Amino acid sequence: MKKTLFRALLLTGITVVSYSMYACTGLSNSETEEGVVLKNAEKDSMSITKFDKLIAGDKLVMVDFYAVWCGPCKRMAPFVEQVKEEKKKDVTVLSIDAEEQADISSRYRLEGYPTLIFFKKGQVVANAIGYHTKEQMIELIEKFK
Repeated sequence: MKKTLFRALLLTGITVVSYSMYACTGLSNSETEEGVVLKNAEKDSMSITKFDKLIAGDKLVMVDFYAVWCGPCKRMAPFVEQVKEEKKKDVTVLSIDAEEQADISSRYRLEGYPTLIFFKKGQVVANAIGYHTKEQMIELIEKFK
């Protein structure tokens, strides 16, 4: 009985640790005021209205929803920047602090960070939760462009 219980606890612990390495989950308790600005991957500001216009276009848009405290988000950030530069003909890349911009992120009921959401013509065409390598992001872009 003790061995079975120990194995179950060990497997549960490994599963939890493994998941936390690739995605951070948590509820946002940040509040925002109307008129706040979003930050894209280049740290330029844009209005919420501009965000809505960008995702409404014909070009594929990849939005990286992240949290500043999230380890996998921090590790993935350089890949997001590289993809933004290398695939700019195929995709517009935006990075949004999901907690700071809760008015935007709450629309998409994020289950963890980082979350990549792909838009085309204002519609969500795909989403991917958790850490992704540059190659994995490029695969998704090629699939949906």
